[in-house]
Amino acid sequence: MKDNIRESNFELLRIIAMFFIVLFHFIVPTGGNLINSTSGYTQIFFQLIAILMIVHVNSFLLLTGYFQHDKKFKLKKVFDLVLMAWMYKVVIGLAFYFFSSNTYETMELVTILSPLELNNLWFLVLYLELYILSPYINIVINKLNQKDHRKLIIILMIIFSIIPTITNQRTFSSNGFTIIHFVFMYIVGAYLSKYPLKDNIHFKNFSNRKTRWILIAISLFMGIFNFLLYRFAINSLITSNESIIKEIGNTIMSATFYYEYPTIIIQSVAFFLIFETFSIKSKIINKISSSVFAVYVITETIYMRDYMYARMGILKYYEAFDHTIIPKVLLYSVIIFIACILIELLRKLFVKIICKLYNGIFKTHKNL
Repeated sequence: MKDNIRESNFELLRIIAMFFIVLFHFIVPTGGNLINSTSGYTQIFFQLIAILMIVHVNSFLLLTGYFQHDKKFKLKKVFDLVLMAWMYKVVIGLAFYFFSSNTYETMELVTILSPLELNNLWFLVLYLELYILSPYINIVINKLNQKDHRKLIIILMIIFSIIPTITNQRTFSSNGFTIIHFVFMYIVGAYLSKYPLKDNIHFKNFSNRKTRWILIAISLFMGIFNFLLYRFAINSLITSNESIIKEIGNTIMSATFYYEYPTIIIQSVAFFLIFETFSIKSKIINKISSSVFAVYVITETIYMRDYMYARMGILKYYEAFDHTIIPKVLLYSVIIFIACILIELLRKLFVKIICKLYNGIFKTHKNL
């Protein structure tokens, strides 16, 4: 019997990257801001974990380029993503509007009901823009040979990663939060798909196992290097009276959490390619993977984010936490991730039932 289960190695990457996002949002200023509200070894732990997990957004962008560069644009995908985000925004927003003890303005109700008001979901908005642009990006990159494709990546890396880092975002500023960076990573992902690592002359004779360990080492080395740079920046700001040293420290501190930072891009590519060395087939992984985008939407939807962190006792500018916060955050992240996946599976089931009922009613009227 033929095995029709699709490969799950990159689906597993989607799951891990989304879990990284949930945990990351506890640590950086998005939610709990535990980097600023801890000290000592606890703070160092959160700094290291955050920098090692910074590959999450770039991983999704690389995945998009990897699989979409030779695919057709589907308007239904855009509609499905907007519908999913709108449904959660409406349900969550109305729940807070009518049942919360806080007072909300009428205009906020209009914002809640608008399907085009997705400002809080910056990644979703840019991802949709990237997907809409993908057919035109594909025309360019699929006409390039390997040499020219590589040259294009190098040029974009210099203009939109290296120069902004050196100039502290004073030239070609994006911080990795713009469509420019999304397109760049898409082009890199397409290159990785068209020219697999196993066909590379330097890796051709390596086993998957050996290649995997090399990639793990590169990704960890880049992550630890970024962490050491970050610690150097902190120490230079505290101990140095030299203005130029402080300026360098500020630049490094800012850039360490920018998705366009050169070492973060290298770290992300190495992390991404680790999963190319696996051969996994799992219906469960594929099922979970198809629902991970909802985890981001639910946890970042307006009202839900602040409420969620407040209920867990992790506020944006809270008093200092001790080491006991570490297992709590890990546990909270797992619970949130699993709960959101289950909620999304129920939403999909609800939409499926509604569509079946609609089709049944439509066919009944058509036959009358």
